[in-house]
Amino acid sequence: MENNAKAQSLNRSLGLSECVTITAGAVIGVGLFTVGSQIVGLMGATVIVASLISFVLVLFPCAMYGEMGAALPLAGGTYSFAKRAINYPVAVFESWNYTLAQIGIGASESMAFSNYFVRLLNALGCNIPVDDNDYSVIDLFAGNCDISVFMWKALPAIGLFILFTVISYRGVEMNGKTQNFFMFFFWACSLVWFATVISKADFSGVTEMVAGVGIPHGVNAFAQAVLLVLWCFFGFETIVGMGSEVKFPQLTIPRALLISPFCVLAVNLLFQWFLCALTPAENIPGLYEAAAPYASAMEYAGIVGLPLVILCLGITLGGDFSTMNPCIAGPARYIYIMAEDGNFPKYFGKVHAKFKSPHRAVVLCGVLGVFFILSGSIKIVAMMCAYNQIQSYIIGYISFLMLRKKEPDLHRPWKCPAGTFGAWFSIVTFGILLILAYDPVAIWYNIIWDILAILYFVVFVRKRPIPQEALDVEALALATADPTTEEKAKLDSQYKRWRIGAYCFAIAAVLLFVISWII
Repeated sequence: MENNAKAQSLNRSLGLSECVTITAGAVIGVGLFTVGSQIVGLMGATVIVASLISFVLVLFPCAMYGEMGAALPLAGGTYSFAKRAINYPVAVFESWNYTLAQIGIGASESMAFSNYFVRLLNALGCNIPVDDNDYSVIDLFAGNCDISVFMWKALPAIGLFILFTVISYRGVEMNGKTQNFFMFFFWACSLVWFATVISKADFSGVTEMVAGVGIPHGVNAFAQAVLLVLWCFFGFETIVGMGSEVKFPQLTIPRALLISPFCVLAVNLLFQWFLCALTPAENIPGLYEAAAPYASAMEYAGIVGLPLVILCLGITLGGDFSTMNPCIAGPARYIYIMAEDGNFPKYFGKVHAKFKSPHRAVVLCGVLGVFFILSGSIKIVAMMCAYNQIQSYIIGYISFLMLRKKEPDLHRPWKCPAGTFGAWFSIVTFGILLILAYDPVAIWYNIIWDILAILYFVVFVRKRPIPQEALDVEALALATADPTTEEKAKLDSQYKRWRIGAYCFAIAAVLLFVISWII
């Protein structure tokens, strides 16, 4: 029985660097370079308000997930927590929502990649048609778009999704190595791009209010703007969903979740500052409808050639690529653990003998991602996924409270400060945001999906007990080893370097806005 559990278990291969880059990579990508930056066209430099609100709103969630991930380092993250803390039906409902959201984010990332990839090719001298409108496969067959435009929007996105499906298929070690490379490549390209365009920055674009641009009027409009920027901070829990593959998770998971929000805030603010500073004032409102806002901003400012190439390289081969890994690997772990528990076809609960990956679940994520890409709309997918994610997060916060109440003696290697207050604060604020920021189009997709999730449980899952084999795999995953004294010293030193770097990076990004206002 123990040998069978080991054969079905995942390998612990991810260290702090991989956990930070997977977490930050899951967050930095499609939101920042599409809908998140489009909000600059709506808010101008006041987008910093939405970013700081978003940063504050994810601090407690990151800390809560750090506590739960250290205590219960399992595949499936919130699903595994909710199953233990609340009940089985709620866990299945959460998993459906999270899985849909993450795959949708990956598909949106692929569509964003296509938009910037076309501009990269054009910057290198190609002559490819560019169209900022969204087109689905239905539009193609209805004759509403040119086939060449659709192909350049869809094929690069589908190709990217297939590439990362193959990478995830080959196991978490491959995920970790490629994630580190793409994340550090993105940061390097970003710094080079900042250096090449800083001389063209116009502080007046940061300090002056543009007509029709600023804090949106109306509670619903402001909530929707904050939600789209907050979406640039979502995904922080990805590494918790891969908890059974993290080395020394009792230390690594909470540390990664304490560092990552500062990295994400810094990157968001730096890019938002440059977007405001580079875009001529009269063109800022046009960013709201731009498919590739940063490329459009540079075109408005007359910045072409090498800076545009560097930007598109950083976004496509760094920012987009670094998000794809966790958006496939994360939901695949949810599908895998659901199949193990018997509430999803058991076919998807197998682990590859060589790569030790949930390979069948990975392939399913790839297939679903292609369907999302063919829908053609980043904004609709973004609003739908944001709604799904918020539902999942609220279930996660309730799980945190219930775990503290039901299992007060559970070994918690790290505890969230003011955790009870943080959980209630997060439940209330995310609940209000969920109500205020609904999208009248996307909400119907969410309602239909929620109904399907409930019907699925009632019809197919309700009377199925969790198999003993799944319980054995979970027990094996919870049997984590403590680091030796020497290993602990190395882990502490590594954490200190990452923490100092992240804090300094975030402070520098805030100071850019402050200095611009003073000057």
